[in-house]
Amino acid sequence: MRRDDEVEELTGPYGPFTLTERAIQRLWAAGEVRSPLPSLSGALIEVVRPGDWNRGAGPDFKGAELLVNEVRMRGDVEIHLRCGDWQAHGHDLDPAYDGVALHAVLMPELRHVRTTSGRTPEAVLLLPHLPRDLEDLAEEDALLELRGRAREFVRDLRSAAADFPSALREGAARRFTRKSGHAAVRLNELGWEGACHALVVESLGAGGNRAPMSELAMDLTPQAMELLGLDALYMRKCGRWRLRGLRPAGHPYRRLAQYLELNRARPCWREALLRWADRSHASPEVARRELHEEVLARSMPEGRADTMAVDALLPLLHATGRPLDRLWMEWPPGNRPDEVDEARRLLGFVGRARNWEVQGLIGLMREASPR
Repeated sequence: MRRDDEVEELTGPYGPFTLTERAIQRLWAAGEVRSPLPSLSGALIEVVRPGDWNRGAGPDFKGAELLVNEVRMRGDVEIHLRCGDWQAHGHDLDPAYDGVALHAVLMPELRHVRTTSGRTPEAVLLLPHLPRDLEDLAEEDALLELRGRAREFVRDLRSAAADFPSALREGAARRFTRKSGHAAVRLNELGWEGACHALVVESLGAGGNRAPMSELAMDLTPQAMELLGLDALYMRKCGRWRLRGLRPAGHPYRRLAQYLELNRARPCWREALLRWADRSHASPEVARRELHEEVLARSMPEGRADTMAVDALLPLLHATGRPLDRLWMEWPPGNRPDEVDEARRLLGFVGRARNWEVQGLIGLMREASPR
């Protein structure tokens, strides 16, 4: 195990998942951790420069520039999942960590630590200052680690599972169970209309923007969003949006505009969704066309609408007692990472992608990510 690949087992809205220390380091390196950060000593810490990411021995970031109560200082930064990792990794006995100015810890139970020289670095808790939820971060981290390694992943999959289509179906089924379980919790907490609103807006959070989208949905009803207007709605989370690397189609401003258009074009789309689910459809293709046209009013591109269907609408309907797992498995998967398409091609899949192929691959890629 590499030094930056410490793993934490967590439970998220879609079930258990693993998070590596590397994933948090990526956020720090990209400058995405929101400051000011209140420290354990009571100081306020602004990150001027995150420092140089050190993938070898020693502190995680060298030469960071910080403002501690508006006083500029320079030093190293060490990031851990748990505070106890400082002693567990032997940093209290290693002179290489004497220059650490900031100990940044993901999970609660923060306490002071000491270096070999007797210094006490400032200590901050990162969890409240991350720009997105941990499960989204873990999935992105796993897929990033597999960039350029689709061929290796496919080779390992073929070796581990002679019947790899069955392995993909089983992996997809597990993901559907987690998604519908999460939807059931929202349904119990918020009721039908509130759960529709929350899950659909959350599903619009492409590229790491699920958390601020979810916050908007919990703060504002659809009617309040319309009254507020697109510009003011977008600005409510100014500084929270993750825009780096986003394609124009995934920009949160555009996604919010699509949701407002849906509510203008079909004010009763939530009731229409229930009626759609209760009808007998001649085929999955017919069901999809009717969902796009009669429920969603063609208010967003097909790929986006399909992603919304597989991430939010079908799991939520399933949670109401409507058995839609088979339809979900055969649904077009919508937007997905390039690595998934490459793995699918290498496995010999041709033609229109089915959701079970993509969901199964995403699940197995997460499990195969280097730890």
